[in-house]
Amino acid sequence: MSTTPTILEGRIQAVIMIPKKGGNMPHVQVTLVEGRSTDQKRKMAARLTDVLVEEAGAKREFVSVSFIDVRKDDFAEGGVLVIDQKR
Repeated sequence: MSTTPTILEGRIQAVIMIPKKGGNMPHVQVTLVEGRSTDQKRKMAARLTDVLVEEAGAKREFVSVSFIDVRKDDFAEGGVLVIDQKR
């Protein structure tokens, strides 16, 4: 199984686990600072699934996606909690 951690955009990290050919399923774990709506997560799950079907040859029904919401006081960038950052 290959695991590819990827920073997608700012405070979103995705870890994509793709088993070797013949394996069970690809799984995408998305860690992000809380605040995305259920609709946004639906759209992300659908698009991530589409990419794995189109680019990795995965069967749609075997692709899984999980979201981990992290509070702003539990996530730091550059050694500074997100809650303390001025953006």
